[in-house]
Amino acid sequence: MPTKPKVRTLTNSSADVLNAIRNNASINYQNRVPIATPDSDSIREIGAVIMDFPALQNEFLNALINRIGRVIVTSKSYSNPLAMFKKGFLEFGETVEEIFVKLAHPFQYDPAVAESELFKRVIPDVQSAFHVMNYQKFYKDTIQRRDLEQAFLSIDGVTDFISRIIEQMYTAMENDEFLVMKYLVARMATKGQIAVREIDVQNIEDATITMRKISNDLTFMSPDYNLAGVETHTPRADQYVIINTLFDATQSVKNLARAFHMDEATFLGHVVLVDGFGKLNIARLNELLGGDPNYYEYSEDELTALNEIPALVVDRNWFMIFDKLQEFREVENVQGLYWNYFLHTWKIISVSPFAQAVLMVPGEPTVTSVTIAPDAITIKKGQSATLGVTVETTNFAPQAVDWSSNNELVTVTDAGVVKVDSTASGTATITAKSKFDPTKTDTCTVTIN
Repeated sequence: MPTKPKVRTLTNSSADVLNAIRNNASINYQNRVPIATPDSDSIREIGAVIMDFPALQNEFLNALINRIGRVIVTSKSYSNPLAMFKKGFLEFGETVEEIFVKLAHPFQYDPAVAESELFKRVIPDVQSAFHVMNYQKFYKDTIQRRDLEQAFLSIDGVTDFISRIIEQMYTAMENDEFLVMKYLVARMATKGQIAVREIDVQNIEDATITMRKISNDLTFMSPDYNLAGVETHTPRADQYVIINTLFDATQSVKNLARAFHMDEATFLGHVVLVDGFGKLNIARLNELLGGDPNYYEYSEDELTALNEIPALVVDRNWFMIFDKLQEFREVENVQGLYWNYFLHTWKIISVSPFAQAVLMVPGEPTVTSVTIAPDAITIKKGQSATLGVTVETTNFAPQAVDWSSNNELVTVTDAGVVKVDSTASGTATITAKSKFDPTKTDTCTVTIN
């Protein structure tokens, strides 16, 4: 089970940091290093003692970085704006299984039938999704002896030293997590895997009405707003809106709160600002995800279109973000008189196929065409083949299709896999029909060999 980390606070004066380290240090350290007082002379005195003994240097740095530094830096460095959707630390294993139980079936009451069916089993219809650890990065920095010496030259030297050395690693980690979460939204949107609704961003009143209707609709059982197509709903208390800064500037908090049936104070806890869904640092993403075969690099035109998305309404459980590891490790290079520090971060970054989400777009979403490739294929009896389908859309319309066959001995799966029965003969017509716009279809002729 994931756990939420406890928030700790610590004053960041150099004297308090030094004393916190001393209080948790070895007896040898405590005997040699005096208690710090908030003045430069005391800081320099402690620095002189520590710099004279390599063993004290190692103990000091280890405690500073691993025990004290992280607490101070976390409280002052950049924080991921979307961190509220994270599920916490995954203590065991590297995979999360998400289970969804579909609605139970109704039966007609009949005492006569009950005599024969009382002990018959009805197995619950259960679906599951697996979220695996898919993000393992580390950040590296070097602390040299002269850096350590400079930390003891002034009363604020130790805290400045922390900021200089490790704050940039934590800031990079948080910023990269935010960037990857925005990229995840972009991929889901451009692949047509989020329900969409048009919103008039130029008309505040109409925009408020549209958002209010979306909020209302999500409270009712529906298969229309989740990727798995299961019957589910999202209470208003679990609805959150991720909104870009431009759209937020045109809407008052009062209007938005009214749309979601919340008072302004409550609503502020359910709104998250992002600088834009297309504000993706491509160079940075190439560093983070360039080795992933599923990574897609967006063009400038695609980023512009993503930036025009005003908002995304999500169930609080739509994001499936788990921390598996966040840990500092260090190694001393005794020849070079420096220490290398590594900040490792491992995560699961995914979305739930069962949770609801609605993307608001500034124009009418449409499906312009459905194309099956190839449009004709020969398959031997008892064998199978996979067809591809391309769905062209505007304004991020969903790209899902329904597959069908006009031959009962030739079946096709939701993934476009055509299976030919060993007794089949002749031909079959496979059809792909857009779920969003059923008027858009394409066919493939299957010849059975």
